[in-house]
Amino acid sequence: MNVASNPTTRQYHDDVLEDYERPKWLVASKPNSESDQTFEGDAADLRHDYWILRTADPAKVRDSDFKLDFRQPVSEEMLLTDESRVNDLLTAKILVIETMRGQYLRPARTAKRTVKMVFTFAWIVRWRLALNVTEMSKLSPALFDDFCDRLASGGLPDLIDLESRLARLEKRYREGEYDWPRYRDGSNILVDFGKIGRTLGVPFQILNATNRKRIRNLAEGGGSLPETEIVDDANNDNEQNDKGTLIAYERALEFFTVWDLLHLSSNIGLISHDQLEFNPFEKTSIDARARQVGRTLNLQAGEGRTGTLESENWLRLLDGAARWVLDYSKPILDSCKLIADCQSEIFSQKHERRSQKNIFTLVTKALTEDYTFNGRRLSPTWRRHNKAFDPDDITLEEALAHLITACLVLIGGFSARRHGELNSLQAGCVYKDQVSGAWILSSYIEKTIRDNAEIPVPAAVAVAVQILERLSESARLKDKTNWLTKVHRPSLSESELNTGQRIYIQTMLQFTLNSFADIVGARTSSDGTLWKFKPHQLRRAFAIYYYHHNRYSNLDAISRFLRHFDPEMTRRYITETIPGAHMRMREIVEARSAKAQENERISAEARDAMRRMKEVAVEYEDVRQEYFVERNMQIYDNDESPIGRGAALLMDELEDLVAQARNNITIGSRMNCSPDRERTALLDLLRSRAPERYLEPHPGRHAHCACRPDVPEDTADAICLQMQAKVTGAADTRANYAFSGPKECYDCKHCVAFAENVIVMKRKIEEAEQATKSPAERFRVAAQSRLDAYKATLESARAAVRDRGR
Repeated sequence: MNVASNPTTRQYHDDVLEDYERPKWLVASKPNSESDQTFEGDAADLRHDYWILRTADPAKVRDSDFKLDFRQPVSEEMLLTDESRVNDLLTAKILVIETMRGQYLRPARTAKRTVKMVFTFAWIVRWRLALNVTEMSKLSPALFDDFCDRLASGGLPDLIDLESRLARLEKRYREGEYDWPRYRDGSNILVDFGKIGRTLGVPFQILNATNRKRIRNLAEGGGSLPETEIVDDANNDNEQNDKGTLIAYERALEFFTVWDLLHLSSNIGLISHDQLEFNPFEKTSIDARARQVGRTLNLQAGEGRTGTLESENWLRLLDGAARWVLDYSKPILDSCKLIADCQSEIFSQKHERRSQKNIFTLVTKALTEDYTFNGRRLSPTWRRHNKAFDPDDITLEEALAHLITACLVLIGGFSARRHGELNSLQAGCVYKDQVSGAWILSSYIEKTIRDNAEIPVPAAVAVAVQILERLSESARLKDKTNWLTKVHRPSLSESELNTGQRIYIQTMLQFTLNSFADIVGARTSSDGTLWKFKPHQLRRAFAIYYYHHNRYSNLDAISRFLRHFDPEMTRRYITETIPGAHMRMREIVEARSAKAQENERISAEARDAMRRMKEVAVEYEDVRQEYFVERNMQIYDNDESPIGRGAALLMDELEDLVAQARNNITIGSRMNCSPDRERTALLDLLRSRAPERYLEPHPGRHAHCACRPDVPEDTADAICLQMQAKVTGAADTRANYAFSGPKECYDCKHCVAFAENVIVMKRKIEEAEQATKSPAERFRVAAQSRLDAYKATLESARAAVRDRGR
């Protein structure tokens, strides 16, 4: 008899879960979220409906514990933990157990990802119950198509027809059958959207700003609002937004991953009580489905871009962060210390009401000069509601928040750390290597090794860390922790500290990054496009700086910030150390795969580790290819005319691609080839060619190198490798810039010199000309020799492209 046809009871649920040993990642549990009793360690129980998960070392990761409340609303006045839904509850728990174990459902998931997976599964249950389908086993491919259509057309609200539910609830309110729940927050009476969400059968976050305004208006005795009214609510962190309910590709992919897990778990017998009896992706892959359903952002509708930001915007952000760290930090740090000292040493609790006035007086005396940050004067007041505050000024609270953000931008941008890894930085995480003299950042790595690793960074990353160490000192002493991103408000009073209200400054980049980008002028492009920065994009920052820094060398702050930093060190870390480790891992995988079948699980785990390791270099490679395309398009648009033997080859290849683009357009058509169509076709060809082409800036800034690594016909002609072989006797598979000065580069077949490179060469010529005037003859002779060589080199490079050009 099919087990799925039998109604599932709570006893069945308990019996199944008793067969599992308590996993190590289940560190505590409660019967439900409202229970006062917590069971920790071995007493934690999978049968409970409130779990605390941990997959990271709490000594290394700040937010290591994740709460998983299975009491999720799944239908109107119905929770996932209700007796009628115990089959879905058991499915959710089995998915958690098996995905975190990673034995059958690979790769093993972290606690954070697992909690999000349960929330995603709950949406599938909501959709199914909205169709009056009580069990997963009763679903069909046609209903799965309905799920996809709803998700694509209206996002999450369309899965359950949220508007109809709101209308029914409003009707009940008008007929006296329902009243809007409220709660007290200090002296304020607020609408309880959490309880309203449970009544509607949805998480309250799905209620967008318009929904909330509509409910508040009704709760205060007003009438209904027009459905078209859009309300801006900056503090509303919803899964949806008012600019449309379509979901992103990444979110769609999360949904279809859960569908796939349901199918796999049913297929191999992990779930036997309520199986999904068809393969949702038999005809269309998960990725293809996600791309069909997921959206692209609508810039014309006012949505900020979250994909590949322009290099100039990124460099403005980095330059702005460097200015705040290097130039603006001192008056902010001094003021914050003065405020903290005042609060702890001068004011008693009865004087707290006068503290704002006293702080204003003391800080005004301390700030002996006007400090202007990005055109805004630093005000000696802490918050905006102070009567003495000028609206055009920047408050100390705002300045401190921006300084913290600037520190995290620089650390994340030049170490390629994820925002979760930045959140787990600890005091003492940077040190100077005594052998190489390089600064090293010790950071926890989330997705691959899940342990601390050492990363080479610029010296001023140490300055940013030192600022955070100073700001976080009181919180670290009070909490007996070592986290850099837990920062007390300097104006914190003793009574506030005791009550636990408004203790910390907001340091999470997802909440602070775009306001900082606004103040440093990094969000708006030259065409007026408003870009939207995301913390995970900081991993792109180093690669963008490496490829584009010389083109934007007028950014003084970032130039000072990196003046003692050799980008080549980090480039080699990304392009050689990681791929080398990746190659060794691949050899292990192949060796294990050749053994008997009992090693299959070990080999699969090694493949997963290898795949995750490869992610580290992805951002660098993406930017490298974008850079190749961009520089070629500048040549096509006549914005650039590079010189050098490599430039001649590059321009010849570009002309061939232009001819191919025109040919592709005009085949089978008598229409003329329009410039726009030609440009689009050329872009496609360049993007397809970019993975196998190279165009790297030389660390000396005098040229670019087009030598392709691991391509014998290229490396054989590379003069720097020929020089290396003469000096060391060793061969290499990629250009070694340690053996190439300006003359070697410009004599090389692979040299491409753009306008910014030629400027560097002209400066070298000017310096050599100045040196020929030295009073010492031997210096004059050497300088003249360099001068002649530079001029001859530059002329030879120009001659190489004399008959070429667009």
